[in-house]
Amino acid sequence: IGEKADQATMMWEFLIGFAAVKKLYRNQIIQVVNKLMQVPSWVAAWEARQELRAKVQELPEDLQAALGLQHEVIKNSLTPAALQSMSKVQVELHPDEVRRGMERERMVDAIREEDATNHGSLAAAAFANSHEADTSGGTPAAEHSEDFRALQEGVDAAMAIDDIAKLDSDGSAALNALRIGCIMCAGKEELMQREADNAHSVFAFIISFVRRRPDSVDRIAEVMNVLMASQSWSAMFDCAPLRESIQELPVEVQAALGMQHEKLLALVTPQALRLAKGGDVPDRLKTVAAKMQSIRAPPRSGTEKPPVPPPPAKDVWKEAKTPEGHAYYYNLRTRETTWERPAALGGPPAYKVGDEVEVWSNGKRVWGRGHVEAVNGSTVTANFVFPDGAPAKKELPASHRDIRRAVVVARQDWSSQEEEAYRRWFQSLAGGSQQAKPGNSVASFLLKSGVGRPALKQLWQVVNPGGKADLGFEDFASCCRLVAHCQALGPSSPLVMQAERPLRVKLREECLPKRPPALPKFS
Repeated sequence: IGEKADQATMMWEFLIGFAAVKKLYRNQIIQVVNKLMQVPSWVAAWEARQELRAKVQELPEDLQAALGLQHEVIKNSLTPAALQSMSKVQVELHPDEVRRGMERERMVDAIREEDATNHGSLAAAAFANSHEADTSGGTPAAEHSEDFRALQEGVDAAMAIDDIAKLDSDGSAALNALRIGCIMCAGKEELMQREADNAHSVFAFIISFVRRRPDSVDRIAEVMNVLMASQSWSAMFDCAPLRESIQELPVEVQAALGMQHEKLLALVTPQALRLAKGGDVPDRLKTVAAKMQSIRAPPRSGTEKPPVPPPPAKDVWKEAKTPEGHAYYYNLRTRETTWERPAALGGPPAYKVGDEVEVWSNGKRVWGRGHVEAVNGSTVTANFVFPDGAPAKKELPASHRDIRRAVVVARQDWSSQEEEAYRRWFQSLAGGSQQAKPGNSVASFLLKSGVGRPALKQLWQVVNPGGKADLGFEDFASCCRLVAHCQALGPSSPLVMQAERPLRVKLREECLPKRPPALPKFS
């Protein structure tokens, strides 16, 4: 930057002129000014041009005040009213937080570039609209909205990983989405609180992923550092039975996680504890905690932390699962945790002879699938087979955590009309093969539906959360079915118009398994 100081005067004039007419780019302008004011030759160029003072004073007072915070020489150019407004500037526009914001953006850009599946998200980019681009540089309130949306998308992506196949195919993309959300919301407790109810599912995903991919521990450590620094998420961690799951991880992984927070350190094995305290981990893991601390936003008012919302007045029980798939139950008011299903959620399950069940083996650390052979009071006897084909038999209390109803994974049920139409459209797409079509071709086809781009973006996240570059018939057919449901809701539906998480949840949980009232229409 210093080598370009001969252009500084022209650039300062450009920036002030641009700020006067492009209000939506306010934050980007402040970032640029902040960076340039760190270079002495550019500061000198500002001081040498007195006419810049008059140009600055023509800006709105709140923008003058925000710019004045970035350096003393700009402050000396402000009107008296703007000087008085400096104490009212939002914390996000203070110099240190501006620098943190730039570092957060740099980290997010690096994640998107490193994501091996990012080429698949090029199709999703077709669903971006000009409104999204325009608001990205708006007010701090708008940026908070964007930050929270990123956190929601990351949490949803993690929660959508509910089996090993999805963990292998979409887990890395889900983790990167979660990393982006955590980076953008680091230290913003008022945003983190709003997602804390999903903490148990997210923690289970994190442990499951790092067990499957221990080489990704540096990425996992980033996420855990942010989550555990959140008062609300840390409180949820207290009632999650994760000690056993964490201690089964490789000791180096345990040590890396333990270095992120004292509560994690308290759960690791003695060997991992020694590694963590001695810093005996790879170099890339030694700097994670300091790096994440450096981007953490300060409390919104002084040093005061946002209060944790009061617990519910009545007992509210929630179900969650450990990384191994064991169901457990926690009370939102008392923070009590139990393996037995409480009466409020139906009490212990009632099995009958012939029921399909899955039984956990502590020795093999896997679930076996079989059926109930006998029921004697509250005791269940089950015959089952492990994934390696070995048969087994076990007698357990019906309420025991090691027995659960078998999960039935059904193929999507297309009607004959859907099957015929979707296959015909699928084969008409350009590129690819008979088995898979390029994501960009699918995206271009979906745009012919007349459904708004924001709604199509939510649809795409449901069907292709991992950002696959090519989509098979089943994924394409799912897209078509969800388009039909969006068309049935109508363009004036609040869900479709807002195109936020509520639409995404409805499409995934209600619409995807259900045949639409009519086939979708494409121009």
